[in-house]
Amino acid sequence: MAVEWTITIEGKNEFGDVCRKAVRIDKSWERLCDGGIGLSIEDSKTIMMALQSAVVAHEAETYSLFRRVCPDCHTFRPVKDYTSRRIRTVFGTVEVRNPRWMLCRNCHPGMDGAFAPLKEICPDRATPELLELSARLGSMMPYRQASRLPCFPDNLVVEPFADPDGPLAHGRVRLGGFNRQELGQHLGSAYRIRVSLVPCHEQETRATAASWRLLR
Repeated sequence: MAVEWTITIEGKNEFGDVCRKAVRIDKSWERLCDGGIGLSIEDSKTIMMALQSAVVAHEAETYSLFRRVCPDCHTFRPVKDYTSRRIRTVFGTVEVRNPRWMLCRNCHPGMDGAFAPLKEICPDRATPELLELSARLGSMMPYRQASRLPCFPDNLVVEPFADPDGPLAHGRVRLGGFNRQELGQHLGSAYRIRVSLVPCHEQETRATAASWRLLR
């Protein structure tokens, strides 16, 4: 082994919980002698996927813990159960722990409801950045062609944007809070986009994938 790189990331949330993640990149003599100086694209993907996994898991846990505290009486809500949830990001899919909290027994006596905090911030099981880039890509080419692309030119992406079971495949993308004018500015002035908007829950916006057209 010619060179061994160890990259460490450390995060600390408001509750005092600390997360540390280390990823190691090895450089062999063969690669070095062949001129492989610096990080390759595969090295970059390995690093970003490891770091993204740590960041997403820690932030998801932080938000879940924050939502466990009842805002009225400031006590912990009871635990319903723990499952797992897969969240798609621009650097790959991360599987995180997905708790469900019961309603506060002090503030809601006799009620037996439960909710999943992660569904509040990630209802489509994908980050807003991934949905935006998927919409941008989907506006430029047919879905079948876009789904075969391994990456987007401007970003190091571990997985294809188009998810066969995701929002694009089912004909809709969630774009929270954009109106028609803001959406055009958000995706860039180089393209004129025709968007069909339908109001939905919490004043968010749903755009039908079939309605995205690139106008020359």
